[in-house]
Amino acid sequence: MQKVLLALSLVFVSLFFIPLFVLRGYSETPGLTSGSEQTVRVLIKTSGKIVNMPLEEYLVGVVAAEMPADFTLEALKAQAIAARTYTVKRMFNYEAKPSAEHPSAEVCTDSVHCQAWDNDDTLREKWGTIKYTVNINKIRTVVRATQGQVITYGGIMIDPVYHGSCGGKGTENSEDVWPGEVPYLRSVDCLNEYGGSDQICTIEVNKPELLSRLKNAGLGSVPAVAGKEPLLFPVKKSARGRLQEVKVFGQKITGTGLRQALGLTSTFLTWEIVDGKMRVSSFGKGHAVGLCQRGANGMAVAGSNYRTIISHYYTGVKIQKLRD
Repeated sequence: MQKVLLALSLVFVSLFFIPLFVLRGYSETPGLTSGSEQTVRVLIKTSGKIVNMPLEEYLVGVVAAEMPADFTLEALKAQAIAARTYTVKRMFNYEAKPSAEHPSAEVCTDSVHCQAWDNDDTLREKWGTIKYTVNINKIRTVVRATQGQVITYGGIMIDPVYHGSCGGKGTENSEDVWPGEVPYLRSVDCLNEYGGSDQICTIEVNKPELLSRLKNAGLGSVPAVAGKEPLLFPVKKSARGRLQEVKVFGQKITGTGLRQALGLTSTFLTWEIVDGKMRVSSFGKGHAVGLCQRGANGMAVAGSNYRTIISHYYTGVKIQKLRD
């Protein structure tokens, strides 16, 4: 009798609980697992070594490197979810299309190409011993609190681009910065951006130095055209006022090219001639598309949670859990 009851129990489990588990799994993001057991292959920029790291532990180093630790918990949570989405999307797509920059690793620690990442030694040096303990525990808390959460649009993980500051001018549409319109990367207002003076970068250059910098940046030879051609002349700006094209002595280059050549922090630029030199100032930090980190912190200070922050900066998205 006991054997019969056991057999009936197994049948009941197979008919009810197993299908329920499968359906629950497919209601979330398919094809991925969540939890601390999942590892990511990371190319360490400084050493050139590839290291296998637990995904969630890797994210602690990313959040610590990408966002100030004194930001609010809700802003840090939004950053953790954006960083996780970026990482898992590349893990998911790696087999089909490895990166040419690091074909043996899914991500790298070069912030220009992937995401920034700091190890414990770097963080101790940056924060000091006492602050290290406080800050690392804070960041571990936000990563743990958002474990397994990613951002999707139409059921597919997004490319969650983010930047330091939009200079209080609002974010940009993707097509105003890069080729191609992305439906969830729409321009939005950024009324609560927190902080300002440290997001302004100013340099002074004379004419020969300007030409030298443009040449060193690989923008080709920019001739010093004779006549009345101005040193810099804006050709095209985005709706938010960021420079998209500019003439340098009459030759067109992109706003991004000028920004990079001059070592400035954004394409929201102003300039003037002072004592024969050109003084150029940039406002904000980064490309101004997607999540604005200082704006996220400002929203959190004003009372918004991480879900509201993410929904504001990424239009029409959902936050979903990776499949159990």
